[in-house]
Amino acid sequence: MDAANPQDPASHVDDTAYAQLWALLRETRAHGPGPSPAHDAVTRLLFEEARLLDERLYDEWLSVFAPQCMYWVPRESEPGDPRIETGIYLDDRRRLNDRVAMIRGGYLHAQTPPSRTRRMLTNVEQWPAPDGRVRARANVVIWEYRKGHTRAYPGWQAYEIVTDPRGALLLSSKIVSLLDSDAPQGNYAFIL
Repeated sequence: MDAANPQDPASHVDDTAYAQLWALLRETRAHGPGPSPAHDAVTRLLFEEARLLDERLYDEWLSVFAPQCMYWVPRESEPGDPRIETGIYLDDRRRLNDRVAMIRGGYLHAQTPPSRTRRMLTNVEQWPAPDGRVRARANVVIWEYRKGHTRAYPGWQAYEIVTDPRGALLLSSKIVSLLDSDAPQGNYAFIL
C-alpha cells in the first residue's frame, strides 16, 4: 500500500490500535520534552499538517498520514480508553477518506459556505519512543470563521510520527484534546 495514495483501502482497526492510541494520550500528558533526532523535520510536519487543513487542501492533508492511522478527538477532559468511551471523532484512514469525500463532494451541507480556519501551534515538544517512532505534543488554537461568526477552539494535540520506507515522516496517530471537550459541543462540520 502506497502512503502517498490516500485512496488505498485501510485495514481493520483492531484492539491493539486502540490500545496504542490510548497509550499515546497517557504518555503525552505525562512526558516532558526530550531530545528528538528529527526535531526540525517533525516541527515542519506538524506545521504543514495545520496549513493544509487551513487551506482546505484535503488530498494533500491525507497524504501526511500513514495508511494505518488514527485520529481521535476525545469527548472528556480526562479521557479514558477509546474502546469504551465515546468521542467527538474517532477515525481511521477509511473514515478520514469518507470525511474528506463528503466535504469535497458538497454533501456536507453544514459546510456551505465552508468554514475558514487558522490553526496556531505553540510549545511543540517531541521525544523518541522506544519503538523508533517519534511522539510530539503541541498547544493549539483553531480559529473558525463562518457566516459572520468567529469561534476559537483551544486545546492541545498529541502526535505519533513514523518514517515510511522512503524516509518521509508521516502521522500515524493524532489526538486533538479540546479545552472544553466536556462542555456541550456544536456540530463540527469542519475537520478539527
